[in-house]
Parts: sequence; C-alpha cells; structure tokens
Amino acid sequence: MRSRYGYSHIGYLIAIAWPLSHIGVIMSAHLLKTSIAPVGDSPATFVGTGVVPYILCLYPARLLAMAIPQNRQLLNIPVIQPLHLIFSRCILETLNALIVLALFVFVVSLFDIDILPVDTAKAIGAAVFLGIGLGFFNVVMCALVGNFFLLFFILVMIGLYMISGVFLPPTAMPASVREYMAYNPLLHLVEWLRSAYYTSYDIELINKSMVLWVGGISLTLGLIGERFLRGKFFS
Repeated sequence: MRSRYGYSHIGYLIAIAWPLSHIGVIMSAHLLKTSIAPVGDSPATFVGTGVVPYILCLYPARLLAMAIPQNRQLLNIPVIQPLHLIFSRCILETLNALIVLALFVFVVSLFDIDILPVDTAKAIGAAVFLGIGLGFFNVVMCALVGNFFLLFFILVMIGLYMISGVFLPPTAMPASVREYMAYNPLLHLVEWLRSAYYTSYDIELINKSMVLWVGGISLTLGLIGERFLRGKFFS
C-alpha cells in the first residue's frame, strides 16, 4: 500500500475516490441527458448497473498490470518474488473494489435508490474475478511487450464498454448486432447484474460461463507466464 499510495493516508483516500468519481461522472452525464430508463422506472439504477461491473473489472485489471513496475525495488529483498507482489496487489485491489462498491451503494441509498438487491453477490464477484484474471494476464504481457500493452488494453476495454449495453439494452439492438455483442464478456456482466433488478429481464442473453472462462483462462495464462518469464520482471 505504501509503495503505491505513499506514507500519507490521503493518498489511499484518493485511490478510493478516483473510481468512485468515475462512476459518478458517467452516471451524472447520462442522467443529465435523459430522464427515461429503457428498462424499469429508475434511469439511475439502469445506468448504475451498467457502469459498476465495468469499473469493478477495469480498475483491478489495470492496476494489477502495474504491480511489478511500481514495486520493482522490493525485488531487491531476496525473500520477495514477483508473484508475491502480484498477489499482494490482487488482495489490495479486491479490497479497494469492495470499498468503492460499499461507498457507492451508501451514497445512492441517500437518494432512495435501491442499487443493491440481495441477488447481486455472484455478479459482483464475477466482475472482480474477471478483472483479476485480466490483471494477471496484463502483468505478463507488459513484461513481454512493455507498458504500451496497458494502453492497448485500456482502449480495448473502452471499446467493449461502449458495446456492453450500459446505456441501451441489447434487446433494442438488431439481431445482427447482438450476434457480435455476444462475444463481449462485459455485456454478460452487465446483463448478469441487471437480471437481479428486473424480473422480466431476458436471461437467455446472459452467458455466465463465458465470463468465468475468460477470467479463468486469463488467470491461468498469467500464472504460467509468470513462472516462465520471471527473469524479465527483474530487468
């Protein structure tokens, strides 16, 4: 924590406030533009259920990729290995995601918005798991091709976010478009979370196993890559 946030506790508060403000800005911008929800009665709930999975996936995946560059000086201690730094950052970012989610739910509850029904734990856990799996994969790819891969990953995530049904449900899209959207794991995360809110939601569009497979394969490739490319983390 200190290697990333410094010795001041304010640094950690900023790290929590950044993704929280990210969610707030996206929701506010959309709510200022429209006051009608495509599904349900609350546009805030509709947009919030689309933005939260994206944030909970993006931040762990992006920040895990920087675990080695930001903490490389700790590798001078013989007992510390690169995998220790990766798992430590994994724990830290998981806790950060849960804190951000708790604060977000608290803030919107002040406006009498029911943003967290009972049956959302699995969708939230899947979003964090996907972010961690992609983060492990990003660590290895950044070691191979440099930090330019992280920029590429962020651009890909933004592209997937734009076609994940955050502002418009997939059912409003043409069938030919939905065929391509079905390959987007973020879409299934958003639909997974929204199905807990709207009883009439079409759950046939949700492919939960795809989210878990993408996260699991990315995590496995990351662990294998760390084992065989460990020397590159020291250079």
